[in-house]
Amino acid sequence: MFINPEVPLESLPSADNLDWHALHPSFVRRLQLGALIRVLVIGAIGTVAYLLMQGGDSEAMGRFADWLLSYALIAFGVFAASILIWPVIAVPRRGYVVREKDILYKTGVLWRSVKAVPFNRVQHTKIDSGLLDRRFGLANLSVFPAGAGGHKIRGLGTDTAERLRVYVSERIEAEAIEPADDERSPPPDPRTEAGAAPDNGPVTDAG
Repeated sequence: MFINPEVPLESLPSADNLDWHALHPSFVRRLQLGALIRVLVIGAIGTVAYLLMQGGDSEAMGRFADWLLSYALIAFGVFAASILIWPVIAVPRRGYVVREKDILYKTGVLWRSVKAVPFNRVQHTKIDSGLLDRRFGLANLSVFPAGAGGHKIRGLGTDTAERLRVYVSERIEAEAIEPADDERSPPPDPRTEAGAAPDNGPVTDAG
């Protein structure tokens, strides 16, 4: 008989009650350094463009460059300040939780998201680290569920990322060898356990 009882919402687990692990403290500085490099590159491109406009033969183009310069400097300053400050705000709001059956990862400041990746859906894992990541001793862990894109947890310490990769790989193997519910042995007959003879059908009197 199929039974499908209602589950009260109050009994459901809350993600806020989990013990979220923070990312590596150096991840903020790593993001800020990457942002600083982008700011310098954009600033250099803007400077070259301004000098080319000023060095042209057109006087009108030079006046336009002078007029545009003040607005460009204001926009550039706001952009530079925002991408340098943003990691300080965003990184503390990221975190991960490793449980027996899945791994959770939360991100977002204005729009929050929590992703749960069950181990029985994961096909493989990968660790990668860029030049700046290695400079700060960081690595990124990616898990690839079946039929979906990979999920990456950035800003982990190198040792932590490797330990997580090993654990997830072990859980993948454990989930693969565990029998499914319909493949497990059927429950024993209560009458046999109680000492009663099993019912082999009607008995026919041969004599």
